[in-house]
Amino acid sequence: MMLRKTVQATLAMLIAGVISGGVARAHPALETTDPGQGATVSSPKEIRLTFTEDLIAKFSGLTLKDQGGSLVETASPIVDPNRRRQLIVPLSKPLQPGAYDVDWHAVSVDTHRVSGHFSFKVAQ
Repeated sequence: MMLRKTVQATLAMLIAGVISGGVARAHPALETTDPGQGATVSSPKEIRLTFTEDLIAKFSGLTLKDQGGSLVETASPIVDPNRRRQLIVPLSKPLQPGAYDVDWHAVSVDTHRVSGHFSFKVAQ
């Protein structure tokens, strides 16, 4: 009888762990960026961030800074209507050669917010 209760208690804990573990991982994660982290590219026309969950554009975006730390103007972010997990941020004008830092934030349709950073370079 005691063994049966121990097995039942163990199963209950395992099930609770699986359920709560699934909930804890329900945040959007950044899958890819274009330009990629550390990449050297020609001047891009936009920055694309792809996540593991669909996004809300009006609560998602980024700031772009040049190597001197000055803000670079960008247009309003949009979510790709065919890939709702992809945030597109058009650039207002061509980027000059040099290093750039991107600080991004994203809110998924289930209202979880995440943020992060990556860098890339524009070739001469």
